[in-house]
Amino acid sequence: MIQTENVAYDKLYLNDVMKVHRYLFFLMEKNTEYKTFSMIDNYMRYSHIRSRIDRGNWSALNKSGKQLYNDIPFERCLKAEHQDEYDDILLGWIADMYVLMQWRYNFTSSFLSMVLPASEMYKAYFPLHETSYDNACEKLYHRYFKDGEVNE
Repeated sequence: MIQTENVAYDKLYLNDVMKVHRYLFFLMEKNTEYKTFSMIDNYMRYSHIRSRIDRGNWSALNKSGKQLYNDIPFERCLKAEHQDEYDDILLGWIADMYVLMQWRYNFTSSFLSMVLPASEMYKAYFPLHETSYDNACEKLYHRYFKDGEVNE
């Protein structure tokens, strides 16, 4: 597997960050005012806490899902005419993939989301959800980041 030797932060935090992001994405899905994928993309790109997580800030790594939710720049999010309903397993998988890819390849969350927005992650779910997380990360990396040729 292609992986940088310099991961985003200590592995000790990884499982907790994954759990918190699953919860965060579930909270976003319950918000009927804005489109879920728009909230995910804007959180990944513009959240102050998320950018501190990228840098391994211990305080940011220990924030709760509600604290992360309150840091979403809702003014940037697209309004929902009707809210699509996503199943929790799908949203959990998307959250896990974003956290793992950001951690493993040491991409900033904003860069990761620009290259692989939530709508593309959604499209990748159906062929990849039956494989291991390691395999899914590697396939996403090869498809969207061209073996490391894409630079931040």
